[in-house]
Amino acid sequence: MRPTLQEYLEGPTNNLDFLRFAAATGVIFSHAFPLGEGPKGRSEPLTDFTHGQVTLGIVCVALFLVISGVLITRSWERSRDAQKFIRARVLRIFPGLAVSLVLTSFVLGAAFTTHPLHAYFTSPSTYTFILRNLTLVEPQWMLPGVFESNVYVGAVNGSLWTLKYEVGFYLLVLGLGLTKLLRKELALAGWCLTAGLSLLHIGRLGLWPELGLYFGGGLAFYLWRDRVRMSPWIALACVGMLVATAMTGTGLRLALGSCGAYLVLYLAFLPSRLAHFGRHGDFSYGIYIYAFPVQQAVTALVGGPMVWWWNAALAFPLILVLGVLSWHFVERVALGAGRRFGAVQHQASVQA
Repeated sequence: MRPTLQEYLEGPTNNLDFLRFAAATGVIFSHAFPLGEGPKGRSEPLTDFTHGQVTLGIVCVALFLVISGVLITRSWERSRDAQKFIRARVLRIFPGLAVSLVLTSFVLGAAFTTHPLHAYFTSPSTYTFILRNLTLVEPQWMLPGVFESNVYVGAVNGSLWTLKYEVGFYLLVLGLGLTKLLRKELALAGWCLTAGLSLLHIGRLGLWPELGLYFGGGLAFYLWRDRVRMSPWIALACVGMLVATAMTGTGLRLALGSCGAYLVLYLAFLPSRLAHFGRHGDFSYGIYIYAFPVQQAVTALVGGPMVWWWNAALAFPLILVLGVLSWHFVERVALGAGRRFGAVQHQASVQA
């Protein structure tokens, strides 16, 4: 009998670091089309193949969210401590984001603005870019005079839109956990409701239903982990369903949240040499938050439209370096400080 997802999750190795790295890299290639060639440039091959249903970037975001749905739910179930859960989530997202926003606003923005530096540094927008994007509620895409001549005009970091959804799903898990509603049957019912809402295209809900399909798929699979068998035949059937919905031009997003989620988890625990990919660090988040502004900077330096693969090739080395630096000098440091603080708190509570 095939092993269950629970057995794999209890194992010592997985390919999750590689999959997150691949997803972050995929977003770079997806953004290279509009950032290099402009919104009216050629469309992505995947978009054409799926009849406009998805871009590679959306598929990569879905991959991130499926993995996040599993790991965040597991994090809650392991501790069931709201303070510890919140601290871990805050330290994973906000220190790296804060540093990237400061560098983007004060270094990159100052280097590329067409405004006089005095005008740039006295403009409120230079500072609200940091504050608004750090709060995640109402992102600010532009800095004064920056990238205004690019083929993709003005946007400095368009990738940040996903972070409010990510944090929103963290809060959802926390709320369900505290109210003891984080249960198998409710998770499955919630996913079905989300699927229905995504089909209705309810405008006020924005992208919450669609992205909820992906995060909810990971969450549901985790809660049903003792019943989910990891089979190559099921994985192959999932591939068939994804291809079929892509070719017919309908239902692909639902398939990504179900068949795609299963396939991601199957690949995550497939025995391979990639299991040790993350031994030097998890660079995916840093790559994700720095990629867009670096790609815009590359286009600005070239001085006009450029073929998509050239944009990606020129930008990737610097993006990777920034991702590595972000992990080693910001993200890892913050997470380590959080663990030490938690250990001190635990020791103090025991002594008390």
